[in-house]
Amino acid sequence: MMKKLGKAASMLFAVAGLAFATGAHAAPDKRAVPACTKVSVSSTTTVAAGETFDGLAHYGKWVCLVGTGTKMNGSQSESQNPHFILNNGATLKNVILGDPAKGTSRNLEAGGADGVHCKGNCRIENVYWGDVGEDAATMESSAPDGSVMTVVGGAAYKAADKIFQNNGPKTRISISNFYAEEAGKLYRSCGNCSSQYVRYATINGVRLYNVSTGLGVNSSFDASKLPSLKGQYDVADITDLVSNKSSRCVGYIGTSAGHEPSKDSSTSNVARSCVFH
Repeated sequence: MMKKLGKAASMLFAVAGLAFATGAHAAPDKRAVPACTKVSVSSTTTVAAGETFDGLAHYGKWVCLVGTGTKMNGSQSESQNPHFILNNGATLKNVILGDPAKGTSRNLEAGGADGVHCKGNCRIENVYWGDVGEDAATMESSAPDGSVMTVVGGAAYKAADKIFQNNGPKTRISISNFYAEEAGKLYRSCGNCSSQYVRYATINGVRLYNVSTGLGVNSSFDASKLPSLKGQYDVADITDLVSNKSSRCVGYIGTSAGHEPSKDSSTSNVARSCVFH
């Protein structure tokens, strides 16, 4: 007859089971961009709903897609076009965006364009941004309520501002097994979009190196400008986020279009939005 487990052993099995159930990842070590062949790109590629664009399968090797022209050169212009548009249910994998050999500063015109735009549920797997342009990937404001952008593996380098931008209605960006180097922020929930919503993030096993801020979340909203969001707030669930900087998660007061969000000075507001596990 099997003996009963001791209390310590029972707790150990419970913790192990939780880690398995949540798919916990350890933060990766530093990652380098794979060696690649540069390919010039002058227009956006749209991946249809439910389809997959696999760079290794498409090109037969690792390629760096380098945007050309003023709409895709990777400047900080808001009018930059994306390299890829992912329709609802689409997947992008095994590709490098931007020219990683262009230089070492953050504000380069190295062909990163406006990265990847998700129009709904999408998956971004083993994608490297050799040089982030305007943003690496954006959940669009037109995405259906509750859509999820899932980022697994890969890395991003040299972002003048943010890497992942969440503009959607009650949408989530989930990032796991990811490395980022030289950037302003890993993630930002839009602070002043024309339509504002509560948004979500899940971080699981991410390493940041010389990234000024891990996450920027709306830990409260300006009730005078957004009365419908009074008392509401974003939530970021964070597991194993490793950074050589101190600001792993920062709260902001979300506001309406045409106004600049300010930092939230309430530590209790920030604590309820930045949930570390």
